Amino acid sequence: MNKTSLFFVLCFLIITKIAFSSLIEVDISEDVKSEIIHETITTSFNIVNFSTEFYNTGSVPYDARARIFVYNEGRLIFSGWSQKGDLMPGDKKTFDVYWYASSSGNYESKLRIYFGNEIIENEKREFQVKDSLDSEDVFIIENFRTYDDHVVFDIVSKKDVENVIIIPSDYVSGWIFEQKAIENVKKDLIKTISINYQPTVWKPTSLKIAVVAENGKFYSEKIVEMEKGQGVMNLIYSILDNLKLLLF
Repeated sequence: MNKTSLFFVLCFLIITKIAFSSLIEVDISEDVKSEIIHETITTSFNIVNFSTEFYNTGSVPYDARARIFVYNEGRLIFSGWSQKGDLMPGDKKTFDVYWYASSSGNYESKLRIYFGNEIIENEKREFQVKDSLDSEDVFIIENFRTYDDHVVFDIVSKKDVENVIIIPSDYVSGWIFEQKAIENVKKDLIKTISINYQPTVWKPTSLKIAVVAENGKFYSEKIVEMEKGQGVMNLIYSILDNLKLLLF
């Protein structure tokens, strides 16, 4: 092979390598994409369930969560967060947010999904709460403790109840507080609950915890103070709380 032929062969190889590298970069491009498949609003007496199916249509895994805003005559009266869920590319996940309506009436809601440092939201939707129940106070909320990213407390019920929902509210604007659904709570037995939260800049604050069951037939609430413990006693409480959550 003469020098001219060798030169053309080397040029061909270099161009081919560059083109192939470009193709690889195109093939592995990362896209953070999503789609709200459907959003449903279900009312059952005092309880409103906002359920959203979310679809990761991109090529990047991310975590996501839903947030619901509730309005009455244009005034914001409630906002609540779902639990966080991880979505791989192609995954679909349903996020639920609950609201306890203290009275019947016409309301509006707005859905917002947070995913992979992006936000997508729907337009406001109207819904109606036709009937409401006179709720019975059957839950005792006690032994509340605050940690860096979660709070722990105990629930004791005066009755056997199923489908219990924990709804935090009235906390610092900008913080995230997850809701939690529990299958059942047995009469007179302690149920230890852990709720995750994400503060912005942490500061002592108050928090309202609502415990609701059976479409609003049972409802109890308590305002607690979020103050982090310190020292040895806080470490002991943390160990005991983790043991209770693990065992019970």
